[in-house]
Amino acid sequence: MLELAKIQSIAQSYSPQELFAALVWQRRFNQFDGEQVITDLSKHPDLWASFLFTKPIFAPDEDGLSFSGVIDTLLAMANYRPMPETSIIHFIAYPADTLYILAENQDTTVSELLDLGKKWQADSVEVSDGTNQDYGWRLKRRLRTRLEGTLYGERVELETPSQTPRERDAVVISYWWD
Repeated sequence: MLELAKIQSIAQSYSPQELFAALVWQRRFNQFDGEQVITDLSKHPDLWASFLFTKPIFAPDEDGLSFSGVIDTLLAMANYRPMPETSIIHFIAYPADTLYILAENQDTTVSELLDLGKKWQADSVEVSDGTNQDYGWRLKRRLRTRLEGTLYGERVELETPSQTPRERDAVVISYWWD
């Protein structure tokens, strides 16, 4: 059941980034400690532009693994009910296991973010700049154009990437916990 007054209050009080930070904060499994991740990200806002906590995204996705992750998330959200710690019934928390961070493609920034992956004991850390051979050349150009413009907070027209006033390269770093 959705409480519209509560949703309105939350929507007016918090940014989408803060809402995802809350999802990360409440997750703890295996080596993953969401509170530590958010604490570190809040201490280093200069290292990242945004982050998303979700199930892994695969491209290409011939086996439907990305869609399966979406289904897992939808089921967990449909069945979740807040329960006191003393309850013997516990519902599946938001089932994310992959953190994606958008950051500027600078050696020192990427290096520091990779170091955080070690500190967080991520099972896998990958850096993608949109040039992965699994993506077509058109998607590579679109991703790079979107990343460059978005980091400046400017609207970039995809048809004319050469009109971007300043070039700035970005990467997406993914952290996965098993």
